[in-house]
Amino acid sequence: MRLEVKENIFYILVDKHEENNQMSLFDDLSSSVKVLKETMKKELNANKFELMSVEYDEEQFKIKTVPWSIIALELIKEA
Repeated sequence: MRLEVKENIFYILVDKHEENNQMSLFDDLSSSVKVLKETMKKELNANKFELMSVEYDEEQFKIKTVPWSIIALELIKEA
């Protein structure tokens, strides 16, 4: 699998449920939030999900958790 990213940033959605325990990669924030929304329709426990951004900058990676406030803004844009 090959993932091409825009502006040296991609997103990882982590589903921490024991039966799933999987990660999904996305090239933009909007796509990752859409999948998070669909997944959370089945399970509303926010502690079981984590969305992270990974940015490549000057030969190093910066990994940050995407705050729920940013996720909420994406959901509002979608509505």
